Amino acid sequence: MAPLAAESTTFSLDNMGRFVCNTLQEAKDSAGQVVGGRTRDFDAIVVGGGTFGSVVAEHLFIADTTRSRRILVLEAGPFVLPEHVQNMPFVAPASGAPDMRVPWVNHPALNYAGLLFAIGGRSLTWGGWSPEPLDVELVEWPAAARAEMQARYFAEASRQIGVKETNDFIYGPLHTALRKQLDDGLNVAGNETGFAFSDLLDHPAVRYPDPGEPPLDAKLLRDWLGLPASDTTPLAKLKELFKLEAPLAVQSTTLPGFFPTNKFSAVPGLMRATRLASSEADGVGAAADARKRIMVVPNCHVQDLITETQPDNWVRVTGVRVWQNGGSVDVMLAPPRNGAQSAVVLALGTVETTRVARTTFQQSLAGRAADRMGKNLIAHLRSNLTIRIPKAAIVANLPPTVIPSLQVSALLVKGKAANNKTFHFQITASGLSKLGADSEAELFKKVPTLEHIDALRRATDDTVVITIRGIGEMSPRNTDSFIDLSTVDTDFDRPKAVVSLGNAKATPQQFPGSAETNVDRATWNDMDAVSDKIALIFAGAEPFEILAGNTVIPVPAGTPAARLSVLAAFKNRRDDLGTTHHDAGTMRMGANVADAVTNDFGRIHDTTNCYVAGPALFPSAGSPNPMLSGVGLARRTGDLLNAGVLPGPDAVVSPQSEAGFRPLFDGTAATFSKWRLSGPTGGGMLHVDGEILSYGDGGLRLFYYATETFADFTLRLQFKIFDGTRHNSGVFLRFPRPTFDLTPPLQARLGSEPAFDPGNPAWRPVISGFEVQIDDNAIGDSGKDFYGIQPEPNGLYKNRTGAIYKIQAGDRIWHENRNEPAVQTYSPGPPLIPGIWFEYEIGVQGDDYTVLLTNTQTGERRQTTFFRNTDAERGRSPGFIGVQAYAGNAVAWRHIRIKT
Repeated sequence: MAPLAAESTTFSLDNMGRFVCNTLQEAKDSAGQVVGGRTRDFDAIVVGGGTFGSVVAEHLFIADTTRSRRILVLEAGPFVLPEHVQNMPFVAPASGAPDMRVPWVNHPALNYAGLLFAIGGRSLTWGGWSPEPLDVELVEWPAAARAEMQARYFAEASRQIGVKETNDFIYGPLHTALRKQLDDGLNVAGNETGFAFSDLLDHPAVRYPDPGEPPLDAKLLRDWLGLPASDTTPLAKLKELFKLEAPLAVQSTTLPGFFPTNKFSAVPGLMRATRLASSEADGVGAAADARKRIMVVPNCHVQDLITETQPDNWVRVTGVRVWQNGGSVDVMLAPPRNGAQSAVVLALGTVETTRVARTTFQQSLAGRAADRMGKNLIAHLRSNLTIRIPKAAIVANLPPTVIPSLQVSALLVKGKAANNKTFHFQITASGLSKLGADSEAELFKKVPTLEHIDALRRATDDTVVITIRGIGEMSPRNTDSFIDLSTVDTDFDRPKAVVSLGNAKATPQQFPGSAETNVDRATWNDMDAVSDKIALIFAGAEPFEILAGNTVIPVPAGTPAARLSVLAAFKNRRDDLGTTHHDAGTMRMGANVADAVTNDFGRIHDTTNCYVAGPALFPSAGSPNPMLSGVGLARRTGDLLNAGVLPGPDAVVSPQSEAGFRPLFDGTAATFSKWRLSGPTGGGMLHVDGEILSYGDGGLRLFYYATETFADFTLRLQFKIFDGTRHNSGVFLRFPRPTFDLTPPLQARLGSEPAFDPGNPAWRPVISGFEVQIDDNAIGDSGKDFYGIQPEPNGLYKNRTGAIYKIQAGDRIWHENRNEPAVQTYSPGPPLIPGIWFEYEIGVQGDDYTVLLTNTQTGERRQTTFFRNTDAERGRSPGFIGVQAYAGNAVAWRHIRIKT
């Protein structure tokens, strides 16, 4: 069947979706192809192409330096946007957001908005806030995971999503003034939040300096904070101010307050991986798709996993079952090899990951991990207090300059309740200038959190609107909060999840709740009380207004904090618990098999190869948004899979001492990148399984080491054939760069090479260098004459494996009853066997060429030829080294090294 072309809709041509994604049938067809002697089954299947599925898939792809794995991403939604919605031209959130739906059952009071069904998931529309958890918020986490996250993975995740960078898009007079006013106010007795500044982490830009960055001093911090060079604030105070900067996942500098075109989403990283995979595939159709290392299949609903229970009672996942065209379709994993195995990563939203896991393992892991799946559901308590303050409230901290454009600020404050539960405040402000004519479009680009657009539109040139969003920790192990499977409702022929969440928003009369639910109520009250203190800090001694929906509540100057809860009741500020998109905990990790669902890398206990990525792993969540921790854990799991779980290249055997040798190709992308292909399109050399593999039809091609030339050397390289009848290839030595024209003396010889193609540079080394041949069949050259016999007969020594190609080797001229001259001293080496690695050792010293051939399996080693070159025009020193890709003849290469 012909590859599916890009499809037209009423409004557009789906070019991007076509070249990022594949159909399920294309993925299955590619898995049945054979490349390098192996079928191209998938080594890792990532279930869910949303935020964390995309992150783990991209990380597996990029970290695979030997190109040894194939990755399949299965996403229930379509490809919608190539990056975050705020990076795109303005789209009204109500009409432009991808499909949101709730594929589970829950009490309507929770008001779940559901999942964003699209590649990239929630990362397409999230707010970007990414504070790092404090030590106190990680106490429930396994010690090993906590230590590695703090030592490495929080920093890596901060860099990946952009939060490590300073808030280059949030700056200007308003931001500087509000930050100063907030810092001053928090240091006043009575305005305590539960944490002192000394308890808090430095901003990631301070904590995680990159190599080569200038030393962190007061001058640099002043610059980052937007303070004038004349500012005399001491270094310790500058660091304190920096702790109030919003940790937002966005980089670059634009006009004040405008988002640059790179607010973090997981989609660009996944697209980068698929683009690289398509480039490596070099074509379309099943054979080219088989060369792809990652495939993304949208609109594909996974029902459950296919498993087998092993003799030791552990469970191994062998594939996934998906719903396609009204029925179930099985997609199988690659079988174990080289002592390693393939894996599945469940990376759906927390609720759906739990549903798939429970549906899959409810019997095979009964009495074990399955009994704990779905417990420990946690989310976040969230409140919003929006105030409008007069310019006079902050005028003392504003510079005496004209403010030319709409100003935006984003700040973060951390707090702790009396019960030691944590919370934080995401503070967003706008004002001091009239909005432009297209006000919504202007604010759409400026605010971190899209839900605040309507409130922030109410600012004027003489006022500032500030939204103080509180995010509070929910208690883990709450018996009111869990996920179960429905006995009635189904989704794609499998039970829906049923979600229960301890509703701390409801009054005790409406929902009495467990002890943990009542702890959450106390946390919520303390958090909202602190938000009132922050509101008064910003208002100073001025009257202000509370904006509660369409209601404006005036607040006289001097009003105490306790009075604000009367004017604007806490209950009216609080969001329903299902609206935060921060569900977590139901597949909690832990070292104790009897108390957790997964180990600290996310592998489900008592399974060999089923992993979880995303907030479902969190034993506790603290108050931080789950993005930073989720990305860090996904990277950590990806590193484990790459290093110790997924299959890698075959073990390399070096028959001889390696002393003095250095690699030209060691199986990694770093050394592969130093080689260049010369020749026509339609084929070439593929880096796969730590090997270089020739493929394709058409003309002659040469793959050569392009960064260095060599004079005298000993070259060792291993090769493997796959077909005893078709394996023509060779090693080229001492030739000029193929893009260079032949010298005039060599051009004069072209008449003796009837197949020479002047438009194909791969032919020039045939004339200018020497080739050590690979072809046990010694197929004759159809265009050449052998002492009156044409075509040249098969079986000649000079055309056989181990010979210097076409150099006379004493072959018998039967019809003349004599031998041709033995310019090279040739003797056949060990016969080539498909699937077995052989090694050439080629010595070039001056004009002398020596070739040895070893069967690495048996150790049999023979010298095949000795040749002394007397042709001053060929094999000039120094020259390049390369290997041949002959059309229709697949040969693999590895472990290429040299001693000079």
